[in-house]
Amino acid sequence: MRLVEEADGWQLQFYRQASFLVFILGFLVWRHRGRSLQACLDIGRPGVIAGCSLAIAFIAYIFAIIETSVAKVVFIGSASPFVAALIAWLVLRERVAPATLAAIAAAMLGIAVMMGEGLDGEGLLGAGLALVAVLGYGITLVCLRARRRVDMLPAAALAGLLALLICGTMAPDLAVSRHDLALAVLLGVVQLGFQYVLIALGTRHVPAGEVALLGRLQVVLAPLWVWLALGEVPTLLTLLGGAVVVGAVLVNSLASLRRQRRAVALPGK
Repeated sequence: MRLVEEADGWQLQFYRQASFLVFILGFLVWRHRGRSLQACLDIGRPGVIAGCSLAIAFIAYIFAIIETSVAKVVFIGSASPFVAALIAWLVLRERVAPATLAAIAAAMLGIAVMMGEGLDGEGLLGAGLALVAVLGYGITLVCLRARRRVDMLPAAALAGLLALLICGTMAPDLAVSRHDLALAVLLGVVQLGFQYVLIALGTRHVPAGEVALLGRLQVVLAPLWVWLALGEVPTLLTLLGGAVVVGAVLVNSLASLRRQRRAVALPGK
């Protein structure tokens, strides 16, 4: 994102979503063979809701990075599992563990610290868009949970299609340089496409608690890469609020992992 030369957010996302959509559809055809259409129909209403929510999250996330620092966006985005837990409790009546409730409160405090930094107007729009993305991802996770016995990758394809149509409508034109086009394709195939495919495959072999814990690495690494490569140094309040959020997520992930291992060790409980 920081290496884009001229393309605006709508243009960049149009080609990002186009390449993502081609990649995901190709993978779905390879995976389901002659049942690709049926696989798309199997996602049901939760899949449609997930597709709409994820499309909004896709768009909001990129514009958030444009409007504020990568560190702030990633730190706020790390709270999405907590948002999903609250929505799941409201919609699916899934129990929320006391440790998760405490982590949610801590994460909200950390986000408030980062949001407070933007009260002067600088970065506030980006932080707000990051929160929109968090809400969209949270709704998506709950919808995936509601249809957990079904391959929900078609919902991600639907999100890509909807975001593609929205960005194509909003973009002033679709003329971009080869440099920016290459970056957009890289984002669509690697940052989105491979991410969703590898998560879908990885969760079949790795316990959910460990998946959540491994996923937190991006929270530390993303700001680090931007800092080392491009010199974008996070502000003190962003680091402080981010540390609270990351700490809350880490403690909750470890607690979830312990509960999961205890349940495996004591299957009768």
